[in-house]
Amino acid sequence: MRIAFLGPLPPAATGIADYAADVLAALAPDHQIDVFHAQDDVDGSRLPAPCAVYPVGRFPAERERKPYDAVVYQMGNALDHAFLYPLLPRAPGLLVLHDLVLHHSRARMLLDTPDARAYAREPWSAARRARAGPAGQAYADEIAHGYPEQAARLVHAQMATTGDLLPYAYPLFRLPVEASRVVAVHNAFMAEAVRADVPTAEVVRVAMPVEPLAVVPGAAAAVRARLGIPEDAFVVGCFGLLTREKQVDVVARAVARAAVHLPRVRLLLVGAAPDREAMERTLERAGLRARTAMAGRVPFAELAGHLEAADVVAHLRHPTARETSAALLRALAQGRPTVMSDLENLSEVPLDAVVRADMTDEEGGLFRAILRLAADPAARARLGVKARAFVAAAHSPARCRRSYADALARTRARPDPSPRGWPPHWAVEAASR
Repeated sequence: MRIAFLGPLPPAATGIADYAADVLAALAPDHQIDVFHAQDDVDGSRLPAPCAVYPVGRFPAERERKPYDAVVYQMGNALDHAFLYPLLPRAPGLLVLHDLVLHHSRARMLLDTPDARAYAREPWSAARRARAGPAGQAYADEIAHGYPEQAARLVHAQMATTGDLLPYAYPLFRLPVEASRVVAVHNAFMAEAVRADVPTAEVVRVAMPVEPLAVVPGAAAAVRARLGIPEDAFVVGCFGLLTREKQVDVVARAVARAAVHLPRVRLLLVGAAPDREAMERTLERAGLRARTAMAGRVPFAELAGHLEAADVVAHLRHPTARETSAALLRALAQGRPTVMSDLENLSEVPLDAVVRADMTDEEGGLFRAILRLAADPAARARLGVKARAFVAAAHSPARCRRSYADALARTRARPDPSPRGWPPHWAVEAASR
């Protein structure tokens, strides 16, 4: 097939960019792929040589020059994906939905204007509400399409900035799903959620392509030495973008409790911290700053060494966008013993491949797991073996290739969807097909 592939690419600071590189490597031998992006810089060394890489502005011309058999969109809950929205109704294709919740980023796309921000600061002001009206109309229209009965209250809550938890209950994925021929997800929970909200949607599951990363001898020891971590330390690692959802505060408190019984315990944080000062305060409150090494976002080539430097990985997630975490799968593929939140959307992970922390007491669960695993190297080894085996079976490049082949064939066979009472700005885009 001739495929157009759209989404963030390395070195964009999102795990979906790394995922895109791995998927392209799996698909490139069997397809002719043009890749389109909306970023200033692309690490071409991470992409397969046969793929042509273009800025997204070239997409209409390339599509006109020789129509694609399928268009593939990689969609997540971040502004890195904003450039996909105008194209979804104009060139329907395969929507790979990484996050069930898209509300946070979509609201920012539509509402991050001076008038909307002024109204958010003074939601009691009728004058500011009136000035913010035009900026918020597209957002209000999309909310009304997805949640007609709650629309007025949801728009008011968002504009009045009551917090960022409400969007998790109203994920706002209906329009992107309705505008797509086929929707691909990575876990059963998301598949059922999409089908329940959009019964006409054609939903398939695809596998993430994850393999163990090659480790240079001595890389883990070098990471520890560079970060000032003692050789005999028992290291608890957290990996990925260090947002509030990663529950670093809970991890820090659990590690601090463990330190009373296990003085050699240390915390390793690997990933960008959107608010470094807030992260520092979190560690100080837990009394853990002196025991924590903050590596920041590391080059992909150095990730394996940092994973191997961790004796145990803590992967907590609340609230969750119901995603299948690539950061989690990379840790499991590397054979790292992992303690994770007991989430329904991660039910595919075998019970004997991880330690599950009860959501009602994640801090206590992680604290007890750290002490137990620190005292039992054999248990850590068993978890690592089971974790590797799970990823090798469920997320191999070969399985990814087969599942994408099915999704692409379905996409090619399906007609473009018709607008279904869409908001005006979506209908306008669809009319330009």
